[in-house]
Amino acid sequence: MSNKKVSMQTIADYLNISKVTVYKALNNQQYVSDDLKEKILRAAQELGYYKVSGKNLALNNNLAFVVPKRFFLENEGFYTSIFYYLNNFCHNDGLALTLYVINNSDESNCTLPATLNSGSCDGIFIAGEMTDDYIHGIGDLGLPVLLIDFYKPSFNYDCIIADNFFNGFTITNYLIEKGHTDIGFVGNPSQTSSISDRFYGYQKALAAHNLPYNPDWHLVNNNLTTGVYTLETPLPKTLPTAFVCHCDRAAYFLIQRINMEGLKVPADISVACFDNTNLAENSNPPLTTVDISTKTIAKNSYSQLRSRIKDNSLSKQRIYIPCNIVERSSVANIKKII
Repeated sequence: MSNKKVSMQTIADYLNISKVTVYKALNNQQYVSDDLKEKILRAAQELGYYKVSGKNLALNNNLAFVVPKRFFLENEGFYTSIFYYLNNFCHNDGLALTLYVINNSDESNCTLPATLNSGSCDGIFIAGEMTDDYIHGIGDLGLPVLLIDFYKPSFNYDCIIADNFFNGFTITNYLIEKGHTDIGFVGNPSQTSSISDRFYGYQKALAAHNLPYNPDWHLVNNNLTTGVYTLETPLPKTLPTAFVCHCDRAAYFLIQRINMEGLKVPADISVACFDNTNLAENSNPPLTTVDISTKTIAKNSYSQLRSRIKDNSLSKQRIYIPCNIVERSSVANIKKII
């Protein structure tokens, strides 16, 4: 052989197969027959390609960050912040992190980015809940996958999430302790598992205090397909004294909508939410919110995916990050008034 560097692509071209197949064979992954795997390993030896000793170390030093466009809008801070921190972790270790923002059409048609199909990355972060079919398509690549901010019981993947049921219970209980007994919810539980868990945690807190759930106080102020929020959401004739919103942006738009009715937060209605993005601090009034640290999510996600790449035989894990309530000025203590 010449002194030209031998890569996985060299082996793929030599055997007229895909680079993904070569990657799977060299890393002893499934979906490659024993005969083909033996052929690939023999070709790798003949061509002078040698793996570093150890498990799953025939690497490209590149990771992928896949996120639906509806969660990665220009003015959205949660997933962009996670990507920012992940990119820093990768850079510090000499790795590249490639961003793939998936539009609604490609997600519906299960169209994966061509470069993601090329076998050029070692592992994939999926940030924000996607359709089962699209996740299946990514899984079929045979690469380590980690889910960020959601889980799917039907998929056996690592995931890094907040305990959203507990957080939903905690923030609702916080409002109850402030004297609120009429509490609404903003968000569609069918949109993501995170919203669903927050909603059921909210309902659990109401039930724990023998408070009724009023469906008239359950609002949705965003488009489930595009992710865009609106000020056109109708408000009920009789309003609760407080709302739990599924995220900071939902709370921000709700406050603008309340203001349009000549009402004020928190003087007339209190608002609490989740995420603690920059929007929560810069809102008027600043938002009381559950702090879900994007840096902590990124740190745990990076560490877990790197471990998974090194040894894909480890048991899959669902890792919960710690959260706490950040009190600002969007919630009134009406116990003082009664």
